[in-house]
Amino acid sequence: MPKKSLQAWYNSNDINYSQKEIIKKFGVGNYYPECERRDFLKIYYWNNILERNITKLEDGCSFPNYLVYQMNFFSAWWNNNLILFIDGEENNYQVKLIVYEMPYRKNGETKMYEIFEVFFVEWICPGDLSEARRKAKNIEDKLRSDNPILCEGLPKALSIYYNDDYNSYSFPASYGTIGSEKIKRIELRGSDFYVAKNSPDDYFKPLDIVKIFAPRSNGRWMVHTGIYLGSRKVCHLYVDEDKKTVIIADEDWKELFEALRGANKMVRYHPVIPFKHKNKIIEHIAKSITLRNGSSSHSKISSVSPEHNSDYNINNNNCEHMVNKCTLGLNFSEYSEKRMGRYTRELDIPEKLNETNREFDRKYNYKGSISEIRGYGERAFDVNRDGVNMYNTCIEVQPKTSIFKDMFREYLSRQ
Repeated sequence: MPKKSLQAWYNSNDINYSQKEIIKKFGVGNYYPECERRDFLKIYYWNNILERNITKLEDGCSFPNYLVYQMNFFSAWWNNNLILFIDGEENNYQVKLIVYEMPYRKNGETKMYEIFEVFFVEWICPGDLSEARRKAKNIEDKLRSDNPILCEGLPKALSIYYNDDYNSYSFPASYGTIGSEKIKRIELRGSDFYVAKNSPDDYFKPLDIVKIFAPRSNGRWMVHTGIYLGSRKVCHLYVDEDKKTVIIADEDWKELFEALRGANKMVRYHPVIPFKHKNKIIEHIAKSITLRNGSSSHSKISSVSPEHNSDYNINNNNCEHMVNKCTLGLNFSEYSEKRMGRYTRELDIPEKLNETNREFDRKYNYKGSISEIRGYGERAFDVNRDGVNMYNTCIEVQPKTSIFKDMFREYLSRQ
């Protein structure tokens, strides 16, 4: 397939008039890199996404007056649908990141809704546009690293807010503020709960955190947490009959519900920006496992160094601790925090990541199989959910108009 600049594609007869009109407002030019026609149409595809989510781009009351100077459409190992854009005014520029995940539909019904989050990542004031462009390029490179959450400009603390109201939209915990959540909370209750219980691949992505809840007669509730591996497999921590030895197993999905009978609600926690590379998460899951696939002949000796305490402790070694350490690299438990009367928490992400990395480095015996765990996710993964086949490209544009302002004006005219 030939590669051309945006201007060359725009001047060709390979796209129709309506596509040209939409793409023109993003700013065509001979900007590097050249791209194939299918990649060029990524801008056309993004126009609909931005229009649909235009209210989420508003930054207080100042947004409608800001000009957009540059937009970098790019891909990283964890997502092919990312934008860094520079907006603001002369000598006052802001770099913001848009993270988008496509919805997943099956038989005409939406199972996973789209995710659209906006993060403020840099402020250049005073400064010039060339400096802002250099900053954006550096941020783009950092977002391709093994720990994208540590990208320059993103807050280095994770803000956690706990909630005891079983019916609240933020129960049992939320991360960050609405519209810029580092970890997305998606609740499944009622009919969605039972459909997801039977068909988890339709509602969870591999390495998502899954929590299930069971109400109790005293008005309280119980929670159990696991890591969804894909293909109806889950990794979770539980206690054997003597209530002392911790067992961590990769098992059939149904075993999660055997560990907590009477569950009627699920919450999916999905990192919008990864804390760790997926390969490292899988490695840490494999190192954590003490029981292989429900085998009755398993060893109860933990696969860690001798100083590791394998006794169950609700305050420092429960199912949430294991899940959060493996997926996020952060050693904490929402349930134990609330038991101690804490309802807000700030976690230093680099510090906690370093702590858990050192802990996993001490583990020397793999009872989990890395290739098997990776295979669960690969068999469950539908590439069309993330546009992987269609939009793996990087394009830079410099809009000729106040593009978001115009979209916002059109949105208001339709109300």
